Amino acid sequence: MAAKKRKFSEDYVKFGFIFIEKDELQLPQCVICMKVLSNDSMRPNHLERHLKQQHPTLVLNTKEFFFSSKAVSLTRMRLDKSGSYHTGVSQHLKASCEIAFMIAKQKKPHTIGEELIKPYVLKATQIILGEGAEQKMKSISLSNNTIKRRIDEIAADIKSQIINKVKLSPFFAISCDESTDIVNCAQFIVYVSYIGGDIIQEETVLPIFDGRYFI
Repeated sequence: MAAKKRKFSEDYVKFGFIFIEKDELQLPQCVICMKVLSNDSMRPNHLERHLKQQHPTLVLNTKEFFFSSKAVSLTRMRLDKSGSYHTGVSQHLKASCEIAFMIAKQKKPHTIGEELIKPYVLKATQIILGEGAEQKMKSISLSNNTIKRRIDEIAADIKSQIINKVKLSPFFAISCDESTDIVNCAQFIVYVSYIGGDIIQEETVLPIFDGRYFI
């Protein structure tokens, strides 16, 4: 019985992997150490194990933004025929993250991505650019679970960026306040001032009860 040919999934980027093609097989490639694994390793638990064992310092900071930028840099170095596909995957991932970020900033329900935004984007693309372009846009993942995961990763990335900036500043100041949102729910707000470059910079951070942070 022939072994199953495993296919790459966009979600594998969160483990730090893209793929290359060899002998009509997709092989996962780590964007950090560039190691190429077997097709049979194209499974979430195998890819996650590689990340934890080979790059343990990145486990707590697994950001799709970070791995996506690494993936783009790696695929740009390739001149093989599969390079355009890798670029397409990165573009779809970036588009999904950008839309998730807009949904978070507007405080809209996560379902709006799949129920409203994607259908209108596809319709507009079909009218202006044609059916071929519409087919490419269908690969953008905007499901409820995807948007939630993207927002969680963006929030963690914002938190990490602010903490790093404050740590690098010779001086900083923090003040706290309380506000209410549109449903009269109390929200804890933190104002952070620090030195960035030659100027004093300020960030307003809203920590949400589950640990997410938004500017």
